[in-house]
Amino acid sequence: MFDKPRVLALSKRLMDGVVDADEFYNELTLLLAEQMGSSRASLWVYPDPVARDRIQCLRLYDRDQDSWSQGAELREADFGPYFAAMRRDNLIVASEARSHPTTDCFTSAYFEPLGIYSLLDVGINIGGQPWGLFCCENTHDVLTWSDQHVEYLRQVGALLGFALKKAQG
Repeated sequence: MFDKPRVLALSKRLMDGVVDADEFYNELTLLLAEQMGSSRASLWVYPDPVARDRIQCLRLYDRDQDSWSQGAELREADFGPYFAAMRRDNLIVASEARSHPTTDCFTSAYFEPLGIYSLLDVGINIGGQPWGLFCCENTHDVLTWSDQHVEYLRQVGALLGFALKKAQG
């Protein structure tokens, strides 16, 4: 189901200088969306990994639009339950994101305008320290996230730790 050799090959290409950070982020998010079967996949970083009170989008791939974006920022002041859960669990599995107690805070401002129904966020730790997270979202309908989805994202984060750090500079 999941193709870890492609992830490792992408990491090696970055470490060897074959791709730059922008190309790495683009390929990674496209690969995650394909592997997860989701409409959107993104990579976010904590500017302050101690406080973890905001996240910045390094790259988001939207399969419906076949396009990438970056730069969005989300703050704990606006989405408190989400940030509390990520600090506590480093994981949010919200197949029914609009009614999930941790993610329903996004419904009117984010989910409804973008047509998002399902969300899966898995924290990335590098060297045992919080660094950021992978976010997969599904539009048009509900996607039930499995334990295999969660484990795959955790493994990708662990496999790419050094590459992610290098790409960020």
